[in-house]
Amino acid sequence: MKTFRRCALATAAVLISGLVVTPAVASPPANETTLITGDRVQVVARQGKPPNVVVKPAPGRERMPFLKTVDEGKVSVIPFDAQQLVINGVLDAKLFDVTKPTSKVIIRHSDEQLTSVKLTGSLWHQINPDAPNQTGELPGISKISPDRILKPLDHDSVRQIKAPRAWQRGLTAKGVKVAVLDTGVDQDHPDLKGRIKATKDFTEQDDVTDERGHGTHVAGIIAGSGPEPGTAPEADLLIGKVCGPYSCEESAVIEGMRWAAEQGAKVVNLSLGGDTTDGTDELSLELNSLSAKYNTLFVVAAGNEGGAESVSTPAAADAALAVASVTKDNQLSYFSSRGPRTDGAVKPEISAPGHAIAAARARGTSMGYPINDRHTLASGTSMAAPHVTGAAAILAGQHPDWSPARLKAALTGTADPINATVFEQGTGIVNVDRATKTQLTAEPATLKLGTGTITYRNDSSAKIKLSLSLPGNVKADRTTIEVPARSTATATFTATKPGAGGVITARDNNNVIRTAVSTQSNTQAVGQIKVQSIDRQSSPNGTGGYGFLVAMANHDNKKLYAGGIANGRALQGEIPQGRYTIYTWVPSPIDGRPPWEPSQTLVTKDVTVGQDGAEVTLDARQGQRLQGTVNGAGGTGLVGTSLGTPNGSAFASQGDEVYVVPGSAQGMIYTAVQYLRNVPGSANCSGTTTPCAIALSKENAVTPTLPKPADADFAKVTAKIGAPTATGDWVTFTEHPLSTPPPGDAAGDIRFPGTHTTYYHSAGDLEWWSAQVVDQQVLQAQTWRKYANGQAYEEKWSQSVRGPAVTSTRHQRTGNMITANIALLSDSTPGHYGIAGDQGLEGHTELHRNGKLVDGLTHPDGGVFQVPPGKARYRLEAATDRVRTAWEFDSEEGTGPLPLTAVRFEARDGGNLPFRLDKTATAGRTKKLTVDVSYDDGKTWERGSYVLLGDRGVLLSVKSGPVSLRTRVMDVYGNSGAQTIIRALT
Repeated sequence: MKTFRRCALATAAVLISGLVVTPAVASPPANETTLITGDRVQVVARQGKPPNVVVKPAPGRERMPFLKTVDEGKVSVIPFDAQQLVINGVLDAKLFDVTKPTSKVIIRHSDEQLTSVKLTGSLWHQINPDAPNQTGELPGISKISPDRILKPLDHDSVRQIKAPRAWQRGLTAKGVKVAVLDTGVDQDHPDLKGRIKATKDFTEQDDVTDERGHGTHVAGIIAGSGPEPGTAPEADLLIGKVCGPYSCEESAVIEGMRWAAEQGAKVVNLSLGGDTTDGTDELSLELNSLSAKYNTLFVVAAGNEGGAESVSTPAAADAALAVASVTKDNQLSYFSSRGPRTDGAVKPEISAPGHAIAAARARGTSMGYPINDRHTLASGTSMAAPHVTGAAAILAGQHPDWSPARLKAALTGTADPINATVFEQGTGIVNVDRATKTQLTAEPATLKLGTGTITYRNDSSAKIKLSLSLPGNVKADRTTIEVPARSTATATFTATKPGAGGVITARDNNNVIRTAVSTQSNTQAVGQIKVQSIDRQSSPNGTGGYGFLVAMANHDNKKLYAGGIANGRALQGEIPQGRYTIYTWVPSPIDGRPPWEPSQTLVTKDVTVGQDGAEVTLDARQGQRLQGTVNGAGGTGLVGTSLGTPNGSAFASQGDEVYVVPGSAQGMIYTAVQYLRNVPGSANCSGTTTPCAIALSKENAVTPTLPKPADADFAKVTAKIGAPTATGDWVTFTEHPLSTPPPGDAAGDIRFPGTHTTYYHSAGDLEWWSAQVVDQQVLQAQTWRKYANGQAYEEKWSQSVRGPAVTSTRHQRTGNMITANIALLSDSTPGHYGIAGDQGLEGHTELHRNGKLVDGLTHPDGGVFQVPPGKARYRLEAATDRVRTAWEFDSEEGTGPLPLTAVRFEARDGGNLPFRLDKTATAGRTKKLTVDVSYDDGKTWERGSYVLLGDRGVLLSVKSGPVSLRTRVMDVYGNSGAQTIIRALT
């Protein structure tokens, strides 16, 4: 979601936290996070979709409205009483990002003092004495932000960057101080013996012990010895612990940066990152200041977001050298954050190996994929940055008088380009050999045109005459440039028209110097927008003392903008010209209720913003109550509404009393749902546990009319649920296939084993998703499906052998990317899946290519693997302590499902065990199948006898008691699958 910046009044976009994390495909388990307001939000991961939420208001806040936002896969939930504080900038909207919750906050007091405070159940009332009433300010506080906006970014790499050639010339960074600001270090690791010269903790843990292993791995890449040597093997390491195992408080990072610079570090490595910025955030500005004051080069991981304009702070800083990641065969890593910076400047500036890097493993940790007791494989721009840090240290040892800007320019100017754009790779892969040999440098390292100059510096004893090669939309004041011996010369460059990025190349017979240049113009034609509101009591713009957020969906650039109306002030400012749907839920007071329990009225307006701007009034007075009934009677149950674009970006709301003004919403998808209970006289919906879900979806318009079914009109879905014996939740969502759902429903205190019935009534294009949840862990979920009104459905849940499935989740080859979402604990019902990681189970995933390990993951749920081009034989393996599976198949570039087959065993039927072959679309007809049975937990096995007809079979004569199962299947194309399930039956 884009910041609505140029506003006449104080407004704030609903920005979803851009925390940089190592990509993972496996969904995290359902979890519950507590907001700063004390409200709880259950976050439930879904295969192939952004997570959804079930909102659980704090005691006394049951009728509080909540706003949910979804943008680029990130989800936030903002209670009504916090919205005006978000609009006024007092509360950072990232506090409400439920996909990346925080446990501590930074409070900036009115006197500019900063304090870091843990989130507690009483904090909201301590800082906001008016809660739960809305307010626009907090006594003595100017801003509250998460104190956790940064995160660590997760064999032949030194040869790949040609470091050994520099070592052979005696260039090893001996005595150069290099600071590593990370999760700490294993000081006893043999690869780091004698390298660590100073340590300091900034995390209030009193030592620098590395509990994660990330910092040790990074330090090993820079200066490790042993079988996996570092890039700068004789550098002196200064270790600053600024991160806990999984997060880094911004205040600690700033303190660590200051300490490292004051200690005389020539190079500082920051394999961490926060939000995407334009380089003017506080952390980036602090880096710029320290670099200039202490003559220190900061080398920073670009980030692992993988998308355009996703380079994070502090890599976004002008003075930082931002590093992208490449694979061993010089492909850009799929996870590597791309540029340009959000203002169009070149970021990242350089690349380095960051894919499956072997380096030091901290004792007792499992970060990455351990390959032995002291070494582990890890991937990320975290691993790319220390390669460049080591290169910079070698160069600084060779040229101790060089400034950070010159070190940066020498490294970028001599890098080796790959098949990627400037905004993806910078100038290319760092080349330590060329950087330490060059006597020609060019500053600055990058240009952003307009017009700019490059200064070429010649350190040799002879003049150099260079020819200039330019991008097509760049001109220069000369075509050649002569640089005198031990002197400088400059050339001026001008963009002839806006464009993307390119490279200015200066060369003669002995030198090639490349300077990355951006000619991108982020200047968009803008227009003034003014948005006013009228509530149901005819009060304009929240004059009752409240504020609320307004969404603006741009149908031309497909982006979502947001701003706020607050306490009499209209939303006003500049936004890009184009076609918009502008909408909000206008709050209105309800007689007899406190002001923080307003009704909400969804109002939409389609408008074109041109050079003359546009003015919109969102008038709630024509709203009609959105209320479901059964047999003509209403009941209890919150109402959820969602309005979003077909790419899944949306605002959604949950409220007790909801109205809708009928209207147009061109290009938008509208969803409304009510989970009704306590309906008098209803055979289906009169209870408190079994909900009757009434939902509708509509394209290009919104409507206040929910269906009004009778009992017989509902789809009746009965789940017959097996083990384990527990009390849990039954979570349900509804969604248009192209949009995002309103908050869902959690039927609680459901006894397992048992039967749970849900009633659905759908109008429009809607699908439903359900999950069995115990202790915040999803045991089984189902793929999205439609239910026909008036029909009865019955499904078995958790009643069969739980083992691997392949058609309920996605397994795909796209170009050189192999994606596998592995569900090792799925019951036998088609469309069901059970993810081992969702249930807290440990294990591993590996992908081998022609017998060699491509990469491994320390969880059993699959992942994304980047592989070389060309046809090869692959082995995909995943395992927990009791379930193991391995598929072998041939694959080459292309797009399509992986050819996988799994054997899904059903419930025991006397002495027989039915099963079916679960096949992806590209798997062939079965050629061979073996089934082995063990009655002693896999110590011994005997061949089982079965009958197979097509893809269905029966394993015969299965004894009672514990049974383990082992199968191997091969299709006519030579693809095979092997699986073992210990104690499949008990």
